[in-house]
Amino acid sequence: MNQNDITFQVGDNGCRMYAICGGKKIGNIFFVRVGRDKIMISEAEIDPAYRTQEIELYLVREIINIAREQHRKVMTICPYISKIFIEHPEFDDVRLLNNGR
Repeated sequence: MNQNDITFQVGDNGCRMYAICGGKKIGNIFFVRVGRDKIMISEAEIDPAYRTQEIELYLVREIINIAREQHRKVMTICPYISKIFIEHPEFDDVRLLNNGR
């Protein structure tokens, strides 16, 4: 499975992004807009059957796209999502905190 097999949908009053594949919700990521210039990612939940499919990374990319469109910086309080940020320097332009770099 790759990112093109998944559709993304914002729900829950704009605080959750869902990953949907074949009409089934396979994961989601919680985020909050903080002020006018920040987004905070708090956690991701992935269907156990899809945990090895990089769904978290795809969800993070979608949040990054929102941040870029809205000229916001992103911070995370989730250790796993922080690890994704560290492993992907292409997110550096929206990174609010150092996150280990």
